[in-house]
Amino acid sequence: MPTAVETAPDAGARPGSIRPPSPPAPPAAPDRRRWPLAVAALAIATASVVAVRVWSRMFATPVAAVVTASGRIEGREMTVAPKDIQGRIVRLYVDEGDTVTQGQLLAELEANALDAKAATIRASIANIDALVAQATLDVTLTTKSSAASIAAAEAAVSVTQARIVRARAVRATSEAEQERATTLLGEAVISKHEFDLADLSLRTAEADLAAAEKDLTHAEADLALAVASRDGIAVKQQQVRALQESRRAAEGQLAELQANIAERRILAPADGTVLSRPVEVGDVVSPGSPVFELVDLRRLYVKVYVPEPDIPKLKLGDRADVSVDAFKGRTFEARITKISDQAEFTPKNVETTDERLKLVFGVEVTFVNPDRLLKPGMPADCVIHHGS
Repeated sequence: MPTAVETAPDAGARPGSIRPPSPPAPPAAPDRRRWPLAVAALAIATASVVAVRVWSRMFATPVAAVVTASGRIEGREMTVAPKDIQGRIVRLYVDEGDTVTQGQLLAELEANALDAKAATIRASIANIDALVAQATLDVTLTTKSSAASIAAAEAAVSVTQARIVRARAVRATSEAEQERATTLLGEAVISKHEFDLADLSLRTAEADLAAAEKDLTHAEADLALAVASRDGIAVKQQQVRALQESRRAAEGQLAELQANIAERRILAPADGTVLSRPVEVGDVVSPGSPVFELVDLRRLYVKVYVPEPDIPKLKLGDRADVSVDAFKGRTFEARITKISDQAEFTPKNVETTDERLKLVFGVEVTFVNPDRLLKPGMPADCVIHHGS
């Protein structure tokens, strides 16, 4: 029996009749008022993404322009050796590994031959001093004697010249008397005896004048000799100067010898650490023979190896921060002072073909102020800043 379908009563249907099913409802029309909201949401999302990217580019922390490398602290090596002295080592005060300071006594040499030579030169200088003193005194005495001789000779010349003046006056008078006597004798006024007296007086005056003139010649010769004695003073003064030059030459030899003698005391040329000591007490060393090998603690550097692709980034003078295990949390300022011109392989002990293909360049990073805290041989890590 067929099942009856119950339906709600329809006001327009008759009672007891069956209502046919309703047709399906048509799809709803789209609401055009929602499109602007979707577009606005998409625009906001796009703007947000762009803003985030711009913000990240403007305020993001820049990537540090650094090259990192590791190595060991090294130092400039110095050879300590006598320069101009040969001698036997009598004392050694330091050994390998010891730290020394500039000017510290490291070793002493024996130099007996130099001591003997120095004593000889000192004796020579003393002898020269005695000769200089004697020559100086001789100059003084000669100067005084010459002055006295010249004064006496000049006085003698003056006295003789006065005698000549007087003798000439007497002779003139005697000549006049003799002429008068001759006239009076011819007139028979005077006697022959009186005439002879007048004539004798003339001859005596002439003799006195001749003697005075002769004495003047001798006095002038003595004066010339006295004046010539001044040349002797100049000669003696030259002898003094020659002796003084000889003394200065001897002093120069002694100073040079003392400088060589001072080399018997071998001193540290700078602060450093003794790397090697190839000699022992009793060994004879010659000029230039190494006695110690030091490393200069004031010129420490880190030798690192930088891969070939990073080398173009670096230049001399680039700043570096160096850290060592001995001082955790502390960095030491340094600068690039050398970049090798030739590449080398790393590691040193080549194991595989891949390792042999890794070319590196040696770079030296020198400390600006090591503060004597760092020591050669310490492992160190370097952060090299470039491009700034």
